[in-house]
Amino acid sequence: IATGPDGLWVIDQHVAHERILFEQVLRQMASGEVERQQLLIPLVLELTPSQSVELDRIRRELDQPGFEVEQYGPRAIAIKSAPAALGAAEVEQVVFEILEISEKELRQSSYEDLRKEMAASIACRAAIKINTPLDKQRMEWMLRTLAACEFPMSCPHGRPIALRYPTR
Repeated sequence: IATGPDGLWVIDQHVAHERILFEQVLRQMASGEVERQQLLIPLVLELTPSQSVELDRIRRELDQPGFEVEQYGPRAIAIKSAPAALGAAEVEQVVFEILEISEKELRQSSYEDLRKEMAASIACRAAIKINTPLDKQRMEWMLRTLAACEFPMSCPHGRPIALRYPTR
C-alpha cells in the first residue's frame, strides 16, 4: 500500500514484479544476453507425443530465453540449462507450460508471440510470491523499477498491477 498526492494505491507485488521481470527477459532475449544457469544434474522430462511434436517445432526458440535442451530418448528430453531467474522447482513447470501451447494457437501466432509467452511464463514463475514480506528498500526498488517499465500498469497477462483510490 502506498500513498501519494492523488490518493491511496494498492499494488500487487507479484504482478508488479512479474511485469519488471517480463520486460527484463524480453530485453535479454532481444540482445542475446540471457542469463543462464547450468543445472548440476540435467532435468529429464518425459513428453507426450504431442509435446514431442511441439518441441521439435520450437526447439530453437527455447534457446532464446536460456533453455538448453537435448534429446534423451524417444520421447524424453534433458534440460541442461535454464533461465537464471527461475528456481530449480520452476524449470519443469515452465517447460511444460511452453510445450502446452496448442498446435492451433501456435500456428495462428508468430514466433514473436511465442517468445512473449515464454517470457511471461518465466516472469510469472520467478516473481515474488503473494504474501512474501518485503522490506521498505525492496518496495521502493520495485516501485522505481516498475515506473521505468514500458507498460507499468498491467502484467503480461493483462491483470492490473495497482488500484488507485482517489483522496475523495
